[in-house]
Amino acid sequence: MTISNGAEEMGGVVATLSTDGFNPAAGTFIRCMPIDERTTHIQVQFQQLRAVTHDPAVLQPGAKLRPSDVTEDDVELHSLVQRGLELGKKTNIPKYAAYIRRRVMGEEHGVLPPMHLWTERALSVHQFAENGLVQHYLCVPYGLKLIAIDGETQLASHYHLQQDLTLGQDVKEQHATSYLSAVVHDDRPHLQARKFFHDLNVLGVRVNSTIALSMDTTDPVMAVVGRISDEVPFFSGRVERIARQIKKNSSKVIKLQDLRQCVINMAHGIAGVQFGAKPAPVDKVDLEDLETVARDWLTVYSETFGTELMDREGCVAGTGTVLAAVGAMGRALLTAPPEERDTRREALLDSLRQVDWRKGDHWLGTVLTQTPRGNYTINGPKQSAYAVYAALHDATNAAYHRVRRLPEPATAGD
Repeated sequence: MTISNGAEEMGGVVATLSTDGFNPAAGTFIRCMPIDERTTHIQVQFQQLRAVTHDPAVLQPGAKLRPSDVTEDDVELHSLVQRGLELGKKTNIPKYAAYIRRRVMGEEHGVLPPMHLWTERALSVHQFAENGLVQHYLCVPYGLKLIAIDGETQLASHYHLQQDLTLGQDVKEQHATSYLSAVVHDDRPHLQARKFFHDLNVLGVRVNSTIALSMDTTDPVMAVVGRISDEVPFFSGRVERIARQIKKNSSKVIKLQDLRQCVINMAHGIAGVQFGAKPAPVDKVDLEDLETVARDWLTVYSETFGTELMDREGCVAGTGTVLAAVGAMGRALLTAPPEERDTRREALLDSLRQVDWRKGDHWLGTVLTQTPRGNYTINGPKQSAYAVYAALHDATNAAYHRVRRLPEPATAGD
Protein backbone atom coordinates (compact mmCIF):
# COMPACT_ATOMS: atom_id res chain seq x y z
CA MET A 1 0.00 0.00 0.00
CA THR A 2 1.37 3.41 -0.91
CA ILE A 3 0.40 6.70 0.72
CA SER A 4 0.49 9.96 -1.24
CA ASN A 5 -0.71 13.52 -0.73
CA GLY A 6 -3.29 15.15 -2.94
CA ALA A 7 -5.67 18.04 -3.50
CA GLU A 8 -9.18 17.81 -4.85
CA GLU A 9 -12.69 18.93 -4.00
CA MET A 10 -14.38 15.82 -2.60
CA GLY A 11 -17.87 15.85 -1.14
CA GLY A 12 -17.87 19.65 -0.98
CA VAL A 13 -14.66 19.81 1.06
CA VAL A 14 -11.54 21.33 -0.49
CA ALA A 15 -8.31 19.48 0.14
CA THR A 16 -5.17 21.60 0.36
CA LEU A 17 -2.23 19.20 0.30
CA SER A 18 0.06 18.68 -2.68
CA THR A 19 -1.31 17.03 -5.83
CA ASP A 20 1.77 14.86 -6.28
CA GLY A 21 0.82 11.30 -7.21
CA PHE A 22 -2.93 11.95 -7.12
CA ASN A 23 -5.20 11.10 -10.03
CA PRO A 24 -8.93 11.63 -9.30
CA ALA A 25 -9.82 9.38 -12.24
CA ALA A 26 -7.76 6.48 -10.89
CA GLY A 27 -10.65 4.77 -9.15
CA THR A 28 -13.16 4.83 -6.30
CA PHE A 29 -11.95 6.80 -3.28
CA ILE A 30 -13.23 5.60 0.11
CA ARG A 31 -12.61 7.29 3.43
CA CYS A 32 -10.36 5.11 5.52
CA MET A 33 -8.03 4.75 8.48
CA PRO A 34 -4.78 2.88 7.74
CA ILE A 35 -4.05 0.19 10.30
CA ASP A 36 -0.76 -1.01 8.88
CA GLU A 37 0.92 -0.95 5.48
CA ARG A 38 -1.45 -3.57 4.06
CA THR A 39 -4.58 -3.21 6.20
CA THR A 40 -7.13 -0.40 6.08
CA HIS A 41 -10.38 0.21 7.92
CA ILE A 42 -13.00 1.82 5.67
CA GLN A 43 -16.29 3.60 6.31
CA VAL A 44 -18.41 3.26 3.21
CA GLN A 45 -21.96 3.62 1.96
CA PHE A 46 -23.35 0.54 0.28
CA GLN A 47 -23.82 2.41 -2.99
CA GLN A 48 -20.04 2.92 -3.00
CA LEU A 49 -19.23 -0.56 -1.70
CA ARG A 50 -21.26 -1.96 -4.59
CA ALA A 51 -18.81 -0.32 -6.99
CA VAL A 52 -15.85 -2.26 -5.57
CA THR A 53 -17.39 -5.69 -4.91
CA HIS A 54 -19.43 -8.31 -6.72
CA ASP A 55 -22.61 -9.80 -5.35
CA PRO A 56 -21.29 -13.06 -3.82
CA ALA A 57 -24.20 -14.89 -5.45
CA VAL A 58 -22.76 -14.31 -8.94
CA LEU A 59 -19.37 -15.72 -7.88
CA GLN A 60 -20.82 -19.16 -7.19
CA PRO A 61 -20.02 -21.94 -9.69
CA GLY A 62 -22.91 -22.33 -12.11
CA ALA A 63 -24.53 -19.03 -11.13
CA LYS A 64 -27.22 -17.89 -13.57
CA LEU A 65 -27.53 -14.37 -15.02
CA ARG A 66 -23.89 -13.64 -14.24
CA PRO A 67 -22.85 -10.04 -15.13
CA SER A 68 -20.49 -9.63 -18.07
CA ASP A 69 -17.70 -8.29 -15.85
CA VAL A 70 -17.57 -11.55 -13.83
CA THR A 71 -15.06 -13.96 -15.32
CA GLU A 72 -14.26 -17.58 -14.62
CA ASP A 73 -11.00 -16.33 -13.09
CA ASP A 74 -13.06 -14.28 -10.63
CA VAL A 75 -15.10 -17.36 -9.71
CA GLU A 76 -11.97 -19.47 -9.29
CA LEU A 77 -10.23 -16.83 -7.15
CA HIS A 78 -13.31 -16.56 -4.95
CA SER A 79 -13.38 -20.35 -4.46
CA LEU A 80 -9.79 -20.27 -3.20
CA VAL A 81 -10.64 -18.04 -0.23
CA GLN A 82 -14.36 -18.62 0.48
CA ARG A 83 -16.86 -21.41 0.95
CA GLY A 84 -19.99 -21.64 -1.20
CA LEU A 85 -23.28 -19.89 -0.56
CA GLU A 86 -25.26 -23.00 0.28
CA LEU A 87 -27.25 -24.74 3.02
CA GLY A 88 -27.56 -22.63 6.17
CA LYS A 89 -25.47 -19.80 4.79
CA LYS A 90 -27.78 -19.42 1.79
CA THR A 91 -31.04 -19.65 3.73
CA ASN A 92 -29.78 -17.05 6.21
CA ILE A 93 -29.46 -14.34 3.55
CA PRO A 94 -33.16 -13.28 3.35
CA LYS A 95 -33.37 -13.21 7.17
CA TYR A 96 -30.17 -11.19 7.43
CA ALA A 97 -31.47 -8.80 4.75
CA ALA A 98 -34.70 -8.34 6.70
CA TYR A 99 -32.69 -7.50 9.82
CA ILE A 100 -30.62 -4.96 7.85
CA ARG A 101 -33.82 -3.37 6.51
CA ARG A 102 -35.31 -3.03 10.01
CA ARG A 103 -32.06 -1.54 11.27
CA VAL A 104 -31.76 0.92 8.37
CA MET A 105 -35.38 2.05 8.75
CA GLY A 106 -35.00 2.55 12.50
CA GLU A 107 -37.40 -0.25 13.38
CA GLU A 108 -34.76 -2.14 15.34
CA HIS A 109 -31.58 -1.15 17.14
CA GLY A 110 -28.72 -3.38 16.19
CA VAL A 111 -25.18 -3.58 14.92
CA LEU A 112 -23.44 -4.99 11.86
CA PRO A 113 -19.95 -6.43 12.30
CA PRO A 114 -17.17 -5.19 9.99
CA MET A 115 -16.70 -7.23 6.84
CA HIS A 116 -13.18 -8.26 5.79
CA LEU A 117 -12.39 -7.62 2.12
CA TRP A 118 -9.32 -8.73 0.20
CA THR A 119 -7.39 -8.25 -3.00
CA GLU A 120 -4.07 -9.53 -4.25
CA ARG A 121 -3.26 -6.15 -5.73
CA ALA A 122 -1.55 -3.34 -3.84
CA LEU A 123 -3.83 -0.35 -3.21
CA SER A 124 -2.92 3.27 -2.50
CA VAL A 125 -4.03 5.58 0.28
CA HIS A 126 -4.24 9.34 -0.36
CA GLN A 127 -4.20 12.10 2.24
CA PHE A 128 -6.34 15.23 2.04
CA ALA A 129 -6.68 18.15 4.43
CA GLU A 130 -10.36 18.71 5.20
CA ASN A 131 -11.27 21.65 7.41
CA GLY A 132 -7.80 21.61 8.89
CA LEU A 133 -7.79 17.84 9.51
CA VAL A 134 -5.92 15.27 7.47
CA GLN A 135 -8.24 12.57 6.10
CA HIS A 136 -7.21 9.36 4.37
CA TYR A 137 -8.87 7.85 1.33
CA LEU A 138 -8.30 4.36 -0.06
CA CYS A 139 -8.25 4.21 -3.85
CA VAL A 140 -9.72 1.07 -5.43
CA PRO A 141 -8.91 1.18 -9.16
CA TYR A 142 -11.87 1.04 -11.51
CA GLY A 143 -12.59 -2.53 -12.55
CA LEU A 144 -10.98 -4.08 -9.46
CA LYS A 145 -13.35 -5.99 -7.19
CA LEU A 146 -12.64 -6.86 -3.56
CA ILE A 147 -13.61 -10.31 -2.27
CA ALA A 148 -15.17 -10.81 1.16
CA ILE A 149 -13.10 -13.29 3.17
CA ASP A 150 -15.34 -12.72 6.20
CA GLY A 151 -18.84 -11.30 6.43
CA GLU A 152 -19.79 -12.61 2.99
CA THR A 153 -23.30 -13.51 4.15
CA GLN A 154 -23.76 -9.90 5.25
CA LEU A 155 -22.47 -8.62 1.91
CA ALA A 156 -24.79 -10.98 0.02
CA SER A 157 -27.67 -9.78 2.22
CA HIS A 158 -27.04 -6.14 1.25
CA TYR A 159 -27.27 -7.11 -2.42
CA HIS A 160 -30.36 -9.21 -1.70
CA LEU A 161 -32.09 -6.25 -0.07
CA GLN A 162 -31.47 -4.07 -3.13
CA GLN A 163 -32.92 -6.80 -5.39
CA ASP A 164 -36.02 -7.41 -3.26
CA LEU A 165 -39.02 -6.52 -5.46
CA THR A 166 -41.32 -6.23 -2.44
CA LEU A 167 -39.44 -3.22 -1.04
CA GLY A 168 -40.09 0.37 -2.03
CA GLN A 169 -37.50 2.63 -3.61
CA ASP A 170 -37.38 4.78 -0.49
CA VAL A 171 -36.18 1.81 1.56
CA LYS A 172 -33.54 0.93 -1.01
CA GLU A 173 -32.27 4.52 -1.22
CA GLN A 174 -32.03 4.75 2.56
CA HIS A 175 -30.11 1.49 2.62
CA ALA A 176 -27.82 2.49 -0.26
CA THR A 177 -26.71 5.62 1.59
CA SER A 178 -26.25 3.95 4.98
CA TYR A 179 -22.68 3.58 6.19
CA LEU A 180 -21.02 0.21 6.67
CA SER A 181 -17.72 -0.81 8.16
CA ALA A 182 -15.10 -3.05 6.58
CA VAL A 183 -11.43 -3.96 6.85
CA VAL A 184 -9.52 -4.14 3.57
CA HIS A 185 -6.50 -6.44 3.24
CA ASP A 186 -4.50 -5.68 0.08
CA ASP A 187 -1.26 -6.81 -1.52
CA ARG A 188 -1.57 -10.32 -0.09
CA PRO A 189 -1.44 -13.66 -1.98
CA HIS A 190 -4.48 -15.91 -1.91
CA LEU A 191 -2.79 -18.39 0.44
CA GLN A 192 -2.52 -15.66 3.03
CA ALA A 193 -6.16 -14.70 2.45
CA ARG A 194 -7.14 -18.34 3.05
CA LYS A 195 -5.26 -18.23 6.33
CA PHE A 196 -7.17 -15.09 7.27
CA PHE A 197 -10.44 -16.88 6.44
CA HIS A 198 -9.38 -19.68 8.78
CA ASP A 199 -8.38 -17.30 11.56
CA LEU A 200 -11.57 -15.24 11.34
CA ASN A 201 -13.90 -18.24 11.19
CA VAL A 202 -12.21 -20.89 13.33
CA LEU A 203 -10.21 -19.26 16.11
CA GLY A 204 -13.17 -17.47 17.65
CA VAL A 205 -15.51 -19.41 19.96
CA ARG A 206 -19.22 -19.03 19.29
CA VAL A 207 -21.30 -18.14 22.32
CA ASN A 208 -23.50 -20.92 23.62
CA SER A 209 -27.26 -20.78 23.17
CA THR A 210 -27.81 -19.70 26.78
CA ILE A 211 -25.73 -16.55 26.40
CA ALA A 212 -27.21 -15.85 22.99
CA LEU A 213 -30.72 -16.06 24.41
CA SER A 214 -29.92 -13.92 27.44
CA MET A 215 -28.48 -11.18 25.21
CA ASP A 216 -31.38 -11.08 22.74
CA THR A 217 -33.41 -8.10 23.91
CA THR A 218 -35.63 -8.15 20.79
CA ASP A 219 -37.20 -11.58 21.43
CA PRO A 220 -40.66 -10.88 22.94
CA VAL A 221 -40.62 -14.23 24.76
CA MET A 222 -37.30 -13.34 26.39
CA ALA A 223 -38.79 -10.09 27.62
CA VAL A 224 -41.53 -12.11 29.35
CA VAL A 225 -38.99 -14.61 30.71
CA GLY A 226 -36.80 -11.82 32.03
CA ARG A 227 -39.62 -10.32 34.06
CA ILE A 228 -40.76 -13.71 35.33
CA SER A 229 -37.24 -14.56 36.46
CA ASP A 230 -37.27 -11.42 38.59
CA GLU A 231 -40.87 -11.55 39.83
CA VAL A 232 -41.26 -15.22 40.79
CA PRO A 233 -39.73 -15.14 44.29
CA PHE A 234 -38.20 -18.63 44.09
CA PHE A 235 -36.35 -17.77 40.85
CA SER A 236 -35.28 -14.20 41.65
CA GLY A 237 -31.48 -14.01 41.48
CA ARG A 238 -31.24 -17.79 41.00
CA VAL A 239 -31.48 -18.17 37.22
CA GLU A 240 -28.32 -19.43 35.47
CA ARG A 241 -27.97 -17.10 32.50
CA ILE A 242 -24.52 -18.02 31.20
CA ALA A 243 -23.47 -21.65 31.72
CA ARG A 244 -25.03 -24.57 29.86
CA GLN A 245 -25.20 -26.54 33.11
CA ILE A 246 -25.72 -25.54 36.73
CA LYS A 247 -22.64 -26.38 38.76
CA LYS A 248 -22.94 -28.70 41.71
CA ASN A 249 -22.41 -26.08 44.40
CA SER A 250 -24.17 -23.24 42.59
CA SER A 251 -26.95 -21.26 44.23
CA LYS A 252 -28.81 -21.20 40.89
CA VAL A 253 -31.92 -23.35 40.61
CA ILE A 254 -32.97 -23.07 36.96
CA LYS A 255 -31.31 -22.47 33.59
CA LEU A 256 -32.48 -19.58 31.48
CA GLN A 257 -33.20 -21.73 28.42
CA ASP A 258 -35.29 -24.11 30.55
CA LEU A 259 -37.37 -21.24 31.87
CA ARG A 260 -37.80 -19.92 28.34
CA GLN A 261 -38.86 -23.35 27.04
CA CYS A 262 -41.38 -23.62 29.85
CA VAL A 263 -42.96 -20.30 28.86
CA ILE A 264 -42.92 -21.18 25.14
CA ASN A 265 -44.73 -24.43 25.91
CA MET A 266 -47.41 -22.54 27.80
CA ALA A 267 -48.06 -20.69 24.55
CA HIS A 268 -47.68 -23.62 22.13
CA GLY A 269 -48.20 -26.75 24.20
CA ILE A 270 -45.70 -29.59 24.27
CA ALA A 271 -45.06 -29.05 20.53
CA GLY A 272 -43.19 -25.91 21.55
CA VAL A 273 -40.06 -28.00 22.16
CA GLN A 274 -39.53 -28.05 18.39
CA PHE A 275 -38.41 -24.41 18.49
CA GLY A 276 -35.50 -25.02 20.88
CA ALA A 277 -33.26 -21.94 20.90
CA LYS A 278 -34.94 -20.56 17.75
CA PRO A 279 -37.49 -17.74 17.96
CA ALA A 280 -40.99 -19.03 18.68
CA PRO A 281 -43.90 -17.36 16.84
CA VAL A 282 -46.03 -15.27 19.18
CA ASP A 283 -48.02 -13.18 16.70
CA LYS A 284 -51.24 -14.93 17.80
CA VAL A 285 -50.38 -14.91 21.52
CA ASP A 286 -51.56 -12.33 24.03
CA LEU A 287 -48.16 -11.74 25.62
CA GLU A 288 -49.56 -9.83 28.57
CA ASP A 289 -51.91 -12.69 29.41
CA LEU A 290 -49.15 -15.25 28.83
CA GLU A 291 -46.92 -13.40 31.28
CA THR A 292 -49.62 -13.26 33.93
CA VAL A 293 -50.54 -16.93 33.64
CA ALA A 294 -46.92 -18.10 33.43
CA ARG A 295 -45.91 -16.06 36.47
CA ASP A 296 -48.80 -17.43 38.52
CA TRP A 297 -48.26 -21.03 37.42
CA LEU A 298 -44.51 -21.00 38.02
CA THR A 299 -44.97 -19.28 41.36
CA VAL A 300 -47.24 -22.00 42.72
CA TYR A 301 -45.17 -24.78 41.12
CA SER A 302 -41.93 -23.50 42.66
CA GLU A 303 -43.56 -22.85 46.05
CA THR A 304 -45.11 -26.32 46.11
CA PHE A 305 -42.02 -28.22 44.94
CA GLY A 306 -39.24 -25.90 46.07
CA THR A 307 -37.45 -28.63 48.01
CA GLU A 308 -37.44 -30.93 44.99
CA LEU A 309 -36.29 -28.11 42.70
CA MET A 310 -33.36 -27.45 45.02
CA ASP A 311 -32.35 -31.11 45.09
CA ARG A 312 -30.91 -31.32 41.58
CA GLU A 313 -28.87 -34.41 42.35
CA GLY A 314 -31.71 -36.46 43.79
CA CYS A 315 -34.86 -35.21 42.04
CA VAL A 316 -36.04 -34.51 38.49
CA ALA A 317 -38.52 -31.70 39.19
CA GLY A 318 -36.07 -29.00 38.03
CA THR A 319 -34.77 -30.69 34.89
CA GLY A 320 -35.34 -28.94 31.59
CA THR A 321 -37.42 -31.84 30.30
CA VAL A 322 -39.78 -31.83 33.27
CA LEU A 323 -40.09 -28.04 33.18
CA ALA A 324 -40.96 -28.22 29.47
CA ALA A 325 -43.77 -30.63 30.34
CA VAL A 326 -44.89 -28.48 33.29
CA GLY A 327 -45.07 -25.50 30.96
CA ALA A 328 -47.17 -27.49 28.48
CA MET A 329 -49.54 -28.40 31.33
CA GLY A 330 -49.89 -24.69 32.03
CA ARG A 331 -51.35 -24.13 28.57
CA ALA A 332 -54.62 -25.43 29.96
CA LEU A 333 -54.61 -22.38 32.23
CA LEU A 334 -53.84 -19.96 29.41
CA THR A 335 -56.73 -21.26 27.29
CA ALA A 336 -59.19 -21.36 30.20
CA PRO A 337 -61.54 -18.48 31.00
CA PRO A 338 -59.98 -16.27 33.71
CA GLU A 339 -62.67 -17.19 36.22
CA GLU A 340 -61.80 -20.89 35.92
CA ARG A 341 -58.04 -20.61 36.19
CA ASP A 342 -57.70 -20.83 39.97
CA THR A 343 -59.71 -24.07 40.07
CA ARG A 344 -57.79 -25.62 37.20
CA ARG A 345 -54.45 -24.58 38.68
CA GLU A 346 -55.25 -26.29 41.95
CA ALA A 347 -56.35 -29.44 40.12
CA LEU A 348 -53.06 -29.57 38.25
CA LEU A 349 -51.13 -29.11 41.48
CA ASP A 350 -53.11 -31.86 43.20
CA SER A 351 -52.14 -34.22 40.39
CA LEU A 352 -48.47 -33.24 40.56
CA ARG A 353 -48.41 -33.62 44.35
CA GLN A 354 -48.82 -37.35 43.80
CA VAL A 355 -45.63 -37.56 41.73
CA ASP A 356 -42.52 -39.12 43.22
CA TRP A 357 -39.87 -36.67 41.96
CA ARG A 358 -36.92 -38.71 43.24
CA LYS A 359 -34.67 -40.22 40.63
CA GLY A 360 -35.38 -43.90 40.19
CA ASP A 361 -36.44 -46.63 37.83
CA HIS A 362 -39.98 -45.26 37.80
CA TRP A 363 -38.66 -42.44 35.57
CA LEU A 364 -36.96 -44.74 33.06
CA GLY A 365 -38.35 -44.29 29.57
CA THR A 366 -39.35 -40.71 30.30
CA VAL A 367 -36.82 -38.26 31.75
CA LEU A 368 -34.18 -40.85 32.71
CA THR A 369 -32.01 -43.39 30.94
CA GLN A 370 -29.85 -45.89 32.81
CA THR A 371 -26.27 -46.59 31.78
CA PRO A 372 -24.79 -50.12 31.77
CA ARG A 373 -23.14 -49.24 35.08
CA GLY A 374 -26.47 -48.42 36.65
CA ASN A 375 -26.13 -44.62 36.65
CA TYR A 376 -28.98 -42.35 35.56
CA THR A 377 -28.64 -39.79 32.78
CA ILE A 378 -31.11 -36.99 32.06
CA ASN A 379 -32.85 -36.97 28.67
CA GLY A 380 -33.23 -33.63 26.92
CA PRO A 381 -36.53 -31.90 26.11
CA LYS A 382 -36.51 -32.66 22.38
CA GLN A 383 -35.83 -36.32 23.13
CA SER A 384 -38.27 -36.96 25.94
CA ALA A 385 -40.55 -34.00 26.68
CA TYR A 386 -43.54 -35.72 25.05
CA ALA A 387 -43.04 -38.83 27.20
CA VAL A 388 -42.69 -36.76 30.38
CA TYR A 389 -45.76 -34.71 29.49
CA ALA A 390 -47.77 -37.91 29.10
CA ALA A 391 -46.45 -39.21 32.42
CA LEU A 392 -47.49 -36.04 34.24
CA HIS A 393 -50.72 -35.32 32.42
CA ASP A 394 -52.32 -38.37 30.76
CA ALA A 395 -54.06 -40.69 33.24
CA THR A 396 -54.45 -43.34 30.52
CA ASN A 397 -50.68 -43.61 30.11
CA ALA A 398 -48.85 -46.35 32.05
CA ALA A 399 -46.07 -43.92 33.00
CA TYR A 400 -48.66 -41.65 34.65
CA HIS A 401 -49.21 -44.30 37.31
CA ARG A 402 -45.58 -45.35 37.45
CA VAL A 403 -44.19 -41.91 38.38
CA ARG A 404 -46.85 -41.64 41.08
CA ARG A 405 -46.10 -45.14 42.43
CA LEU A 406 -49.74 -46.03 41.83
CA PRO A 407 -51.01 -49.44 40.76
CA GLU A 408 -51.55 -49.50 37.04
CA PRO A 409 -55.26 -49.86 36.14
CA ALA A 410 -56.39 -53.27 35.00
CA THR A 411 -56.75 -53.64 31.26
CA ALA A 412 -59.53 -55.47 29.46
CA GLY A 413 -59.07 -59.22 29.79
CA ASP A 414 -57.16 -59.09 33.12
